[in-house]
Order: sequence, then structure tokens, then C-alpha cells
Amino acid sequence: MMTLLAKRTFTVLLAFCCGLAGGCGPENGKTADELLNLALAGMTGTDGVTFEGEAALLVDGRQLPEASLYYGGELINHKSLRIYNLLPDSAKSQELSVDLTQQPARPSLYSRLEKSGGEWRELPLNEYQGGSPLPGLNPIRQLEELKIMKKTVTRETGAGGRVRLLRIELDPQQAHDQLAAELKTEMNALRAASTSENSPVDRTVSGVSLLETLWKRENGELQRRLRDAKVATVYHLEVDARRNLPKSLSRQRTITFLSSDGRTRRETLVSRVDFYGYR
Repeated sequence: MMTLLAKRTFTVLLAFCCGLAGGCGPENGKTADELLNLALAGMTGTDGVTFEGEAALLVDGRQLPEASLYYGGELINHKSLRIYNLLPDSAKSQELSVDLTQQPARPSLYSRLEKSGGEWRELPLNEYQGGSPLPGLNPIRQLEELKIMKKTVTRETGAGGRVRLLRIELDPQQAHDQLAAELKTEMNALRAASTSENSPVDRTVSGVSLLETLWKRENGELQRRLRDAKVATVYHLEVDARRNLPKSLSRQRTITFLSSDGRTRRETLVSRVDFYGYR
């Protein structure tokens, strides 16, 4: 018969082992990659979800207040998505936080997207909103991309038994390719906006849009910087261990490049989005 001391020792060891595994259950024995795939499959199988998040840009370690954005959105029927900006609480500091509760009645930025042919496409709106950053913050697309990207996935401890915390670091070339693809999409959207009938743009005598000329110049400079830039991208995904559904997704992307004056410049885009209201 097991002694009282032996029972206590056994209980402590069992709790310790469960803690290391992030909770005893069916996930035991699964690799970090398999746990990530479970969470991504859970998101794919859901009809809809609501999310709120924020993004901020840091240049050489200094946050730019004018380059911070709070946003929210909703996935509907698997393939329809709406994203809008949120107004931060005026009492909040400029530091990146995760407690986003205040939503304006009339967002000044609004985008609608629809998935078609495996890609998310922005739907035209009645009002002109060329150059909106919202489509680029689509968290559903970010999760979908993680399925196919070259990456290293590890599980981090300390999240507790009900939550798994996964760290996903993209391969350097993959991180560079992802950034290049996103910038190409954004620049093409700007170009399309400059030729839109709703675009408030003056045209030259020759009929060439002034924005078209500006676009070519800025795109050339962008490609120059991107060519030799170093990109490092790391995600952290919190997963509800019971339901295998994402709770939050954060991304930190650091870009190091030479500015036009020959100085090394480091830009870091930090974002976090929380998911809730699965259906």
C-alpha cells in the first residue's frame, strides 16, 4: 500500500509533469508544429469570430504616436470580413496595450474584404479611402499564411494549463518574401486608388495622374530599400487548450535597412489582436 509520503510525492510529480506539458490531456506527445496546426484548423472550421487589436511602429526603438492604430473587426460566414478603426481611451498611455474596449459609433476607416480563389480581396466602398492600412492588418490572413510558411515553432512555458503559448519565427528569407508581397499589394492598391474615378486627384495636361508619378518615385525608393533589407519576424500565438482556438496573435517584424543618407535604420512593427465570440 502506498504510504502517505509516497502519495504526496506522486501528486507533486504528476502536477509538475502536467505543468511542463501545459496540461495533461490529448495534446501529450504532440509537437509544437502539430499544436499550431490544431489551432489553425480550429480557426478554419469556425463560422465567424470577432477581434480587436492594435499596431504601432517603432523607429530605432522610439514609438511614433502618429503611427499607432487601434482596430476591430468581424469574420462572417468564413469568407466575409470587415475591419474598422477604433478610438483608444484617452486615458490610456501611448504604450502598446491589449485592453481595447472603446469603439467609436462612426469609424473613420472602414474596409470590407471577401475571400475569393483562396485570396482576400478588398471590396470597393462608396467613399474614397485609398491607402487604408486596415486590409494589411487582416489577422485571419496572417493565421492562414502560417500554415504554409517556412518557420520554427516552439512551445513556451508559463501560460498555464488552459492556455498554450506558441512562438513562431519565420525563416529570414521567408520573412523577407512575406514583407515584399505585402508591400507589393499595398503599393498596387495605392496605384489603383490614384486612378479611381472617386479619387480626388488633379491630372496633368498629358492626362497622367500626379499620384501616378509620385507612386513610381516612391515605389522605386521602396524597392531600393527592400532589396538589401534584413527582416526578422516573430509571432506569438495564445491558444485555448480546451477548444484548440486562437485567443490572441501578436507579431513583431523588425526591418533593418540603409536610409537615403546612408545611415542604418531599424523599423519595428508591433501588432497584437485578441479573438473572442467564436460561432
